[in-house]
Amino acid sequence: MLRKLLGVAVAATVAISAAPAAYGDTDPVEDVPTVTDAAQAELEDLRQLATEEGITLDEAVARYGWQDDFVAVANRLRDAHPDTYAGAVVAEDGTSGWIAFKGEAPATAAELTAAVPVPVKVVADRGYSEEELRQTLRTTHFGMLEQPGVANSAGEYDIETGVVTVEVEPAEPLTDPEAKERFRARLQPVRAANAAVKVEVKVADKVEMGTEAYIRGGGYLDKTNGATWCTTAFTVKQGNARGVATAAHCGESKLRYLNHGTSSYTTISRKRRHSGGHGDVGWFTTGGYTAARTFYYNRGKTRYVDDTRWAVQGVAISNFGRTTGYKGSPKVHRINVCYGDFCDMVAMDKHYTAGGDSGGPWYRGNTAYGIHSGYVVLGGKKRSTFSEVRYLPQALDISVFER
Repeated sequence: MLRKLLGVAVAATVAISAAPAAYGDTDPVEDVPTVTDAAQAELEDLRQLATEEGITLDEAVARYGWQDDFVAVANRLRDAHPDTYAGAVVAEDGTSGWIAFKGEAPATAAELTAAVPVPVKVVADRGYSEEELRQTLRTTHFGMLEQPGVANSAGEYDIETGVVTVEVEPAEPLTDPEAKERFRARLQPVRAANAAVKVEVKVADKVEMGTEAYIRGGGYLDKTNGATWCTTAFTVKQGNARGVATAAHCGESKLRYLNHGTSSYTTISRKRRHSGGHGDVGWFTTGGYTAARTFYYNRGKTRYVDDTRWAVQGVAISNFGRTTGYKGSPKVHRINVCYGDFCDMVAMDKHYTAGGDSGGPWYRGNTAYGIHSGYVVLGGKKRSTFSEVRYLPQALDISVFER
């Protein structure tokens, strides 16, 4: 992809198709994307990122243009070796990355990483897999919620150290340091099945989290009384059936769906929702419209979905929200985070979103990554969060409708 980006970047102009950006009041949904070429879509995200970070497009391409290739390799190795894959990270300076394995690295790792146009280190003998970290976090987090005196819990893990950290909010506020320590001691130690994985329990005054279920990104969702509410992320499929996905907490039994630039709507009905171990997701019927394989990545502008991928730590992923608009610079802080009722969430490096953005798409170029949920405070910092679309089959028995 990087070579394609460089070729497109040096062109005098970027050709964007002249499809209409909005639908008229009487027009049906049409599958006509504004941007059709994958390299153009990726380049547009990099232009947006460069604007937000105050750098040149050339600098953005050099620092971020290789990440799509890196994520593709990491995803391939994760899917092929789920029991030994121990995570992947983009270096903070954006010049390299690494992919780790619990024991011996598979023979294909060196060959695959060599094709990435920046140095990628293959780390062996990490001692634990990322799936072990994920399962330890999930078990610990939901176990804490069942403990007497616990109001809420939030947690993450560090793939470099193998430490799972869970912050627990007491049901009754504790101001005395000794009382906090007694509370913590009652919950700790927690031992993982793999001794190489360590669990740290911390006491927080409050586990802060929230949804942004007012209005959304993608196509707009309103309540049946016309009040603005949420938006859609991507269209989805289940066998021959088609539908549209959003956040579970947007899921009233019926909603109105509107395209950008029109007051016409169709009423859609909830099929199913999941608020739990695989995130905050739900899906609806398409009402009187036909499901498109495109999504709004900006106001009145559409792209195809050509692929889905697991998020990778440090990678820049774009988002569109009804309130905050198109954003290109968010970066992944942690994957498979737990908080409240949810696990398998992705937390970003900071809070980019606002009330009304829930349910919207997280993506890069033509690749779908997630469905916006809200935010959580981890490590003392407020962070936007999303549910990974790769978990939709487990959560709802659906998948993203791709080109």
